[in-house]
Amino acid sequence: MTDEVVDARITPQGHMDVLSRVEVKKLLDRSQGGLYTMFRNCSLAVLNCGSDLDDGKALLERYPDFDISVIQQERGIKLEVKNAPSGAFVDGKMIKGISEHLFAVLRDIIYVSDEIQDNPTFDLTDSEGITNAVFHILRNANILHPRTKPNLVVCWGGHSISRHEYDYTKVVGYEMGLRGIDVGTGCGPGAMKGPMKGAAVGHAKQR
Repeated sequence: MTDEVVDARITPQGHMDVLSRVEVKKLLDRSQGGLYTMFRNCSLAVLNCGSDLDDGKALLERYPDFDISVIQQERGIKLEVKNAPSGAFVDGKMIKGISEHLFAVLRDIIYVSDEIQDNPTFDLTDSEGITNAVFHILRNANILHPRTKPNLVVCWGGHSISRHEYDYTKVVGYEMGLRGIDVGTGCGPGAMKGPMKGAAVGHAKQR
């Protein structure tokens, strides 16, 4: 059975509107030193969001013809995807959250390539140096919000759990959502999918 695929062009919404010619060239460079392979693989993982498939190797084998490229225009850029997982689309249009994550991948890969790699400021062979690099990546992504009360809970656990356990994780997430607490997970099914689904319902009820 062949998995359904979709071709589409996506426009960024408010960020990563412009890339330099050098940045685009690196993103499309398929040589060992280029960024294409990492950009392609990370993008495919994002487009596979919501699927029960959590094996990176199996994902690449399932979509061997998947391709992504950057199209430069006078008024900015677009991403063109070919043979992308159909689950990332509704009525032929990419789900907004997945589109946002796709451009977040682009932002982070460009930033790490331009500012972190080969920068003597960051010793990526040392634990403290790696932590420093991660801090800069998070700050560039505007993840760190000073002078705000922390309200994030990280839920971590197994992918293969029983239905009873899964239902319990949804209840936990729901109770946190009712209290305005955000949930962060490592993604994937099981004990990390449940809290997110529960929290989404809890958040919606408090709006």
